[in-house]
Amino acid sequence: MERLRPRGSSERSPRGRRALRRARSRVLRVLATLAAVSAISAALVVMFVPSALDVVTSAQETDPETPAPDPSPSATPSPSVTAASTLPPVPLPSAAPPIVQYPTVARLDRAMSRRGMARVPRGSWKGARFSVASFNVLGASHTRGPGRRKGYAGAEARLPAQLDMLAAKNISVAGLQEFQYPQVSQLRNRTGDAWGIWPGTQLGNWLADNSIIWRTDQWTAVETTTVDVPYFGGRMTAMPYVLLQHVESGRRVWFANFHNPANVAGDARGHRARAVQIEAALVKELSADGTPVIVTGDMNDRAEFACPFASASGMYSPNGAEARESGCALPAKMDVDWIFGTRDLEFSGYESDASARDRKLSDHPLITADAYAPGVEDRRDCRAKISRRGVAWYCPTA
Repeated sequence: MERLRPRGSSERSPRGRRALRRARSRVLRVLATLAAVSAISAALVVMFVPSALDVVTSAQETDPETPAPDPSPSATPSPSVTAASTLPPVPLPSAAPPIVQYPTVARLDRAMSRRGMARVPRGSWKGARFSVASFNVLGASHTRGPGRRKGYAGAEARLPAQLDMLAAKNISVAGLQEFQYPQVSQLRNRTGDAWGIWPGTQLGNWLADNSIIWRTDQWTAVETTTVDVPYFGGRMTAMPYVLLQHVESGRRVWFANFHNPANVAGDARGHRARAVQIEAALVKELSADGTPVIVTGDMNDRAEFACPFASASGMYSPNGAEARESGCALPAKMDVDWIFGTRDLEFSGYESDASARDRKLSDHPLITADAYAPGVEDRRDCRAKISRRGVAWYCPTA
């Protein structure tokens, strides 16, 4: 008699065996997917766990008040650290990234001062362009009375044409010699407040002779003062200098105006030599903080003034007078009227206009030049430094 096969026997039909193989294949695919997910998760842990440790380490190293972890063996590790202990070791940085500490402005000032540089005020960062003149206008007293200069009209008739000459050359600052008090009054009556003037008659009628005038729409007076210089007979006489601020750029420039004595009352060479020393010393003082200086004047000397003054002051003239290592350089043609500037100024367009003399407006030419006080970014010898308060610019003081 044929035995019945028990249920669950290993013998199956072909259809059953195929179904079993498909089931096993699906299980293997699921297991492979789970393994891939586990590998990716492990990689992510390796990537992110060191970054967190870095943050903790940096904070502990840079903040002395943060307590360090207890290194004793009895300390119980946290579960998260225990779980991560099976991960491959990851090297930690030996030190936290350095924190940049910028110096104070005062500290920068001291450091740059040792290098011969001074901080430039923020209002003086821009460049300034202007035109300057030196003009002996022939004093009113020389063209009136019995001993008046022949061929010259009175000061009242000459001043309008002299002002026209300044306007034609766009002069915004002029050093005037022999600008006597009647001419000062006429300038005020004719132009109102268009021109500032120092000293004019503010220190008395006698000291009006040598004055500085400036266009008030282009310059603002910051400081006005005088220095005593030998004049006729060696008498010490106050000569003007003024600190002006350029309205458009904010730049500040010193202007000084002198009239050294002529030989009309005897040999004045000794007085002129003494005057040169005083004038050069003043320039050194005014320019010590890096502020540009311009000197104008009737010096009553040519090479005898230009060479010692350029050597003692370090200045140069727009027509080519300067002190060099090889000696004193001089222009081919010179007047006794001069414009000099410190080395941080650039000059162009120098002119000695003899038409003032030809037209009998004065017995001197009108001396003019265009000047440029470069901005800090235009100067190769200036340096920008970063302080705790931001950028600071430093330029040489000499």
